[in-house]
Amino acid sequence: MSVEARADAWVSTRRSDSRIPPFRIYLDFDGTLVEPNVAVVLVERFAEDGARVAHEVDEQLHRGEITLRQAWERQAALLPWDRVPAMTDFVRREVPLRVGARELIDLLIARSVPLLVLSGGLDFYIRAILEREGYDLPFFSDIAEPGPDGRLRVTHPHGHPDCRQCGICKAQVLGHLLPPAARSVFIGDGSTDRFAAEVADIVFARRRLLTYCRERGIPHLPFEDFRPVTERMRLWLDGSELVPGRPVRGLSTSLCPISRDLASRADPPARPVG
Repeated sequence: MSVEARADAWVSTRRSDSRIPPFRIYLDFDGTLVEPNVAVVLVERFAEDGARVAHEVDEQLHRGEITLRQAWERQAALLPWDRVPAMTDFVRREVPLRVGARELIDLLIARSVPLLVLSGGLDFYIRAILEREGYDLPFFSDIAEPGPDGRLRVTHPHGHPDCRQCGICKAQVLGHLLPPAARSVFIGDGSTDRFAAEVADIVFARRRLLTYCRERGIPHLPFEDFRPVTERMRLWLDGSELVPGRPVRGLSTSLCPISRDLASRADPPARPVG
């Protein structure tokens, strides 16, 4: 069964249960579920002159000279395909979960809240970490394949059919798996998360995503480790605190066509979050 089919089946089995809270959780991987940006760590460790190149590409990205997709493809192309087993072993040994991650995931699983890992990273290292931790969670990510030059090639099975800004269109995934009555909760930290934050109903943000939300007036709840996220989720699930209302979603000035489309519909505003 494909990852998309697993995710659809996992969510749909819970849609008819009135006891399930009316939200779905979408969790970024690199720099969020796990402490480091694994993709950058692998480039720095396994690519020739990787630290310099990773820094240069990152600077180009944040100056707006290249897209997210171009940045990731340039970095991933430096990685040798025959080192994937070694990279996988390295990730299993060296990459820790963020503090409080297990408590959050265990709470959501115990309460049957649908959780999807949504990442602009690569399938092989996401799968390695989830298996190490004993979690059989659905995830969407880019896919690593062998290229004709012996280097790693990135494919984008969850990209937008027309837009080429991102490798994975997180904004599109949020809409694809979300029942009309449910609220989307997005948890992320970086550049690949900004368009998801623009279209999500509730946003937990740290690091660059936190700055992005503040600069653009996107309602958000800040976090560093997962302990405040878990506590807020527990309050919502127990009914001790109301789940925030749906804000206006989308930005008319966004580079993301899904975000611009939502902004043009001008959903009625609700109580802001954060």
